[in-house]
Amino acid sequence: KTVMNNNSSRFGKYMEILFDHGGDPLGGRVTNYLLEKARLVFPGPGERNFHIFYMLAKAGTTEEKEAYYLSDGPQSFWYLAQSECYDVPG
Repeated sequence: KTVMNNNSSRFGKYMEILFDHGGDPLGGRVTNYLLEKARLVFPGPGERNFHIFYMLAKAGTTEEKEAYYLSDGPQSFWYLAQSECYDVPG
């Protein structure tokens, strides 16, 4: 979540296509990479990261929270607590 977009992604894709001398495609690959590493480690006010952990810590079953050591909620994890943003409207 960013202050501009509740469903913002920190990831991108790089697509590479290989062609032969005649211009026909031979193959390709997709590389996933992380964007904005500084914002991932130090989110701005009102932003958050690692959405699945917030979701499990707030809405997971008691068994899930205990199994993944999330029973104290997202505020107990340094990376999740920095921006003090635990909910996403909508």
